Amino acid sequence: MRIRIISAGVGIPVVLLAIWLGLPGIAVLAIVAAVVGGFELDRMTRSEGTTIGSTRIVSLVSGPVILAAIAAYMLSQGRISGDFLPITLASIFALVLLLRRTTALGDSSTERKASDWVFWVFAAYVGLTMAHAPVLVELTNGRELMLLAILTTFAIDSGAFFVGVSIGRHKLAPKISPKKSWEGAIGGIVGGVIAAIAIDAAFDIQFTTITAGILGAVLGVVAVMGDLYESWIKRRAKVKDSGAIIPGHGGILDRLDSVIPNLAVVYWAAVWSAL
Repeated sequence: MRIRIISAGVGIPVVLLAIWLGLPGIAVLAIVAAVVGGFELDRMTRSEGTTIGSTRIVSLVSGPVILAAIAAYMLSQGRISGDFLPITLASIFALVLLLRRTTALGDSSTERKASDWVFWVFAAYVGLTMAHAPVLVELTNGRELMLLAILTTFAIDSGAFFVGVSIGRHKLAPKISPKKSWEGAIGGIVGGVIAAIAIDAAFDIQFTTITAGILGAVLGVVAVMGDLYESWIKRRAKVKDSGAIIPGHGGILDRLDSVIPNLAVVYWAAVWSAL
């Protein structure tokens, strides 16, 4: 627990600094996280004892983030316009890479797992969701929206943990994540609703109270699904943690499993609400 607290004490200021810096800070943070996550995925797709040296998944994960960061920079300079263009470009880029790799799915190399395709799909998912970070922070109230996504997710995870430990009885997905319960999931969603309404009011983001509450509930559901998705990938890879880069917490993907899909949700909620 002490190591976890120390790691959090180092990581939280780094994230807050990146948000304060805006696009440059978030772009660098997202790209670094994507590259590290790519290495973690690459490790999970390799047979035990196989050396790590490939950049195949690293490029797939980091590519959409880099492209989105460039698009967001061009958007900020007035060289392109439109809220949808950066993510559209990132989506096309990721899908092209994903389709390009399908030609190698039948490879019988010992470096490949039988379920290799699921890791490529997960890699595209990580890249696309993380690609929303640079363009999210460039929206009006971008810094506040970024904090809304992160802090609400923290409240969801905390609510799910404490409610699950206290009264959790009914297993949510025992074959994927045995410790998670329906009670915990509901507690997390309620925590998300309360947190989203409170953060919206505190930062004057200008969602309506009803919209903020609905957004908090959606973030709660998506956070649980993101957590379960990453847990399922780890089960397929037969590993406990995605990595060990964060002492006491595991890998980058272990820490971002709930956050990255919520970045996408908040982005589109803000775009559709014309904030």
